[in-house]
Amino acid sequence: MIIQVLCNLFEEGYQRWERDSSISPFFAGANVAFRRQALDQIGTYDENCTSGEDQDMWLRIIEARWEAYFEPKAAVRHKNRLTVRSLIRQWFRYGYHHPYVTRKHGSRGVRVYRRSRTKGKGAIYDCLLTARFPFDATVFLTTFLSMHAFFALAVLFAALAFEIPAIVTGVLALVLVVRYFRSDVDMRGPLQTVSFVFLRYIANLALLLGGLLGGIRLGMLYVSPTFDYKA
Repeated sequence: MIIQVLCNLFEEGYQRWERDSSISPFFAGANVAFRRQALDQIGTYDENCTSGEDQDMWLRIIEARWEAYFEPKAAVRHKNRLTVRSLIRQWFRYGYHHPYVTRKHGSRGVRVYRRSRTKGKGAIYDCLLTARFPFDATVFLTTFLSMHAFFALAVLFAALAFEIPAIVTGVLALVLVVRYFRSDVDMRGPLQTVSFVFLRYIANLALLLGGLLGGIRLGMLYVSPTFDYKA
């Protein structure tokens, strides 16, 4: 049995087996239990996983065809980082070391994922494209990535004096900015809203940059998924 309580993404009971969707969600290691027979079969944590060891275990559990069960009543309290600097380091570390897990479990080639549905505090991704290719790349298409991409295009078109393309891409970037931040807006507490907007943005930025650099270290392109609080 595996128990995970860090988010409410899961419904109580046995979880689905889809291989591509196993990238997100996964059962975090802060509150988890394994059957001894499962560990005897798949082994213990991979010591080469500086981060993402729980993802690696979850993928091996799936490949060995063990069942995964979520029990929401098995709750723990988790201590968050206390400073902005430690938060940035934590999420950069997540991104930097996750390409190792992807390389370990994925076949060589290009894989593109998109978010198919949101439920609670997490996202489930569907595989949009997979193709064998000499170059290894894993890309998660997210609102966070798209708004930065369109903003960069708007700046490029403006610099090249392409007025219409600059306006179009700029408008699309603004639409995506609104879509990304709208879930953080809570008029009951404006100060809390501003704080959370800032913290989620820098966490996702650190995650994205960490994934890019970690992928380069392994000779691959890795564009990380993002932390999504609400739909």
